Amino acid sequence: MKTPIRKITVDEAENVALSAFSYITGDEERLSRFLAVSGLHVDTIRSAATAPGFLAGILDYVAADEPLLIALAKELQMKPERIMEAHWTLSPSEFE
Repeated sequence: MKTPIRKITVDEAENVALSAFSYITGDEERLSRFLAVSGLHVDTIRSAATAPGFLAGILDYVAADEPLLIALAKELQMKPERIMEAHWTLSPSEFE
């Protein structure tokens, strides 16, 4: 019998998103791609980070890029499915 996955809380999902953001911004190439795709600029990230939905947007970005998702999962030592669960927790209306 398969062990059920414990539902991730909003706080846990936000922590995953913050870790993802840290991972993205920790590498110039990843950051450049994120900025290009998101339309943000280095000088606007701080204000954007306070906007509702920013953390969900980070996980939207990660979910749309499978190699990034896999690399992030490896970095965070968690299964990609757990990151996707965090994504679903922060963006539930997208999946209903």
